[in-house]
Amino acid sequence: MNNTQIRDFIKQTNQHIDKKDLKNAFDSIRDITKELNNWKITDKLNELENNYKYMLHYLIKGSDDPEQDKIYNNLLRETYKLTIDAAEAALINESSHLFFEKMRIASVRSTLSLDEYSDEIKKSVDTRQLLSLFEEEEEKKIRNKNNEQEHERIVSEMFYAIFSAPRANKDTIDAYTSFMQDDIIPVDDKSMFISALMLNIMQRFDAKKVLFLLECCSHSNMHISMRSNISLTPILQQFHSRWHLYPELISKMELLSDESYFRRRLLIAIIQFIQSRETEEITKKLTEEILPEMMKLSPIIGKKIKMDEWMGETGMDDKNPEWQKILDDAGITDKLREFSNLQLQGADVFHSTFANLKSYPFFNEMSNWFLPFNIQQSQLQGFISENADNKGIIDSITKASFICNSDKYSFCFSIMMMPEEYRNMMSSQLGAESEQMKSLQDEELVINPHKEEEAVCKQYVQDLYRFYKVYRRKDEFTDIFAFPLNFHKIEAISPIVTLPENLKKIALYYFEKNHLSEALSAYEMLSKVDTANSEVWEKIGYCKQQLGNIEEALEAYLRADLIESNNTWVLRRIAQCYRLLKQPNDALQYYKKLERLHPQDLNIQLNIGHCFLELKEYDKALENYFKVEWIDDTNTRVWRSIAWCSFLSHKFDVSQRYYQKILQNSPTSHDFLNAGHVELAQGNMEDAMKFYSESIRKIKNIKSFKALLRGDFEELESSGVDLKIIPALLDKIEYDL
Repeated sequence: MNNTQIRDFIKQTNQHIDKKDLKNAFDSIRDITKELNNWKITDKLNELENNYKYMLHYLIKGSDDPEQDKIYNNLLRETYKLTIDAAEAALINESSHLFFEKMRIASVRSTLSLDEYSDEIKKSVDTRQLLSLFEEEEEKKIRNKNNEQEHERIVSEMFYAIFSAPRANKDTIDAYTSFMQDDIIPVDDKSMFISALMLNIMQRFDAKKVLFLLECCSHSNMHISMRSNISLTPILQQFHSRWHLYPELISKMELLSDESYFRRRLLIAIIQFIQSRETEEITKKLTEEILPEMMKLSPIIGKKIKMDEWMGETGMDDKNPEWQKILDDAGITDKLREFSNLQLQGADVFHSTFANLKSYPFFNEMSNWFLPFNIQQSQLQGFISENADNKGIIDSITKASFICNSDKYSFCFSIMMMPEEYRNMMSSQLGAESEQMKSLQDEELVINPHKEEEAVCKQYVQDLYRFYKVYRRKDEFTDIFAFPLNFHKIEAISPIVTLPENLKKIALYYFEKNHLSEALSAYEMLSKVDTANSEVWEKIGYCKQQLGNIEEALEAYLRADLIESNNTWVLRRIAQCYRLLKQPNDALQYYKKLERLHPQDLNIQLNIGHCFLELKEYDKALENYFKVEWIDDTNTRVWRSIAWCSFLSHKFDVSQRYYQKILQNSPTSHDFLNAGHVELAQGNMEDAMKFYSESIRKIKNIKSFKALLRGDFEELESSGVDLKIIPALLDKIEYDL
């Protein structure tokens, strides 16, 4: 069986277990074991099924066993486990996936234990400290580089050992604990351990390892704690349906949920994962809208601006205002401002830039995608200049909280490829900016003491995004950024996410990022605990309206209006919904309320006119339309309303006069169609044909035109047009086209 078939088997079998449909789950596993000839899996399957049959037997007999729920939950746990064991047995010998490749290597090669890896890491740390005492000579550089390379090799091997490790036992967890509690082991190496552990759990659920990861969430080092929280988030998403089977996990989560730092950090992680969903949209906008426009403007800018205006004595400060005008006219300034705001909000605006810089050999090694940025990395040694020429760049990169670790490595490798003169120029520019950046970050920390946590979270989630979206073997991994946005529904963290202040934040991020179904679900949960909050009901209404559920949207808006009356936005929405539901009389009542609040609002007057029009009270409609025109005689929207309403009320001369004005001001295909109706109603066949022909030319499709014409048959007939002439009229038009 291939990887796709096995993936389908796991998905289907897990769905059976989720539904507590154990017989079908057992049958599914039995089907795959026929091809495996694996007696361990067959024996375990028979054992589980026999235990299940015994349980069913006693259940039907009515036996009162206080341990029954515990036995049943254990059956479910073991069946989940057996499903993965069967899948791995089918793939271990032939799959080309990295997970199985590393498992095969571990089975034939004598690998180190975690304690041994720990000893090797500490040796390299000791060597690093010893070398720091040496004088700055060539030999020191060589020995430093060799030591860093050896350290990186050990950490990489340790990463793969954890990534492909079998299920944990007590000794395993003891070794994990010892590793994480050892103060000599660098924080970066512990961070790599956490990443490998997450990947292992995502591949094969292991309650003991998840429990250990929960312990790491309360680690004293913020970086390790934050990475653990982030790693926990997709695990909760993928395995939330089985969490209730593990009382040890439930108990630990309940304890953690009482800690303010855990609640805060988990919420930061959740919000960053929500934000990551707009990355593809940002990338698309950048590559399809902004960059093509910039490329088009490049020759224009070249003609308008001389390089000496940019690089002369005034430097970069006094830019030619013509260039800004060119950007403004092209609409690029607004788009760039939007991107700047997105960046300030924590959006990943650099993905499209750095995704193309992941072809360096460094990124062929999977473990390197999870490395915290460290300028001492051996492959960057050539970048560090002893005369400090690159200090500006190094400081800027190291301190840049808005660039993730993976992109920092890409940036350094790219700069290393630059000619030295360009590198020096960039270094001098970035040096000054680095100091400003540090000052800004210090100010932000005063305002928001948790800003560093947010920055660390943003960087690591972006690192994960690049791995799951760009890594050359990404298809071998379940994309955690394709999971449903179900954070507010995950029962394991409900004590945290259902706190009104947290649920409000999650709902707002869903809403602001246009995940309206998820936002609706979250706001509906909020409405049950905060029933008198007008804004909650407004957003429920908005989500339902955007999702096409107009009746329920109206109901929500009416609830909001009861809580906070005379809210202009809500009144407009209520009126709009009534119009969409073909209830113009009710809509009119709300537009009248709006008129009393905003008597000079022309849009309200227009909509009052539309309601009268839909009620066939044409004189009243015209009265409102003329009122709008009297205030703003350049409003083409009201011209169209007057023209059409006059036609319906058989005031053909008025209608004709207004369509003449409309046809001189960027007319649409509908304008020509309606002008044709007016002429046809007055018996002006030739003029009607002329306007209909223009409408067809605008639409560029005679079938679409005929459909529009048929839609107006009722109005034409009520205006005295004999519909029998229409087919002949259309034939004549087609002959003349």
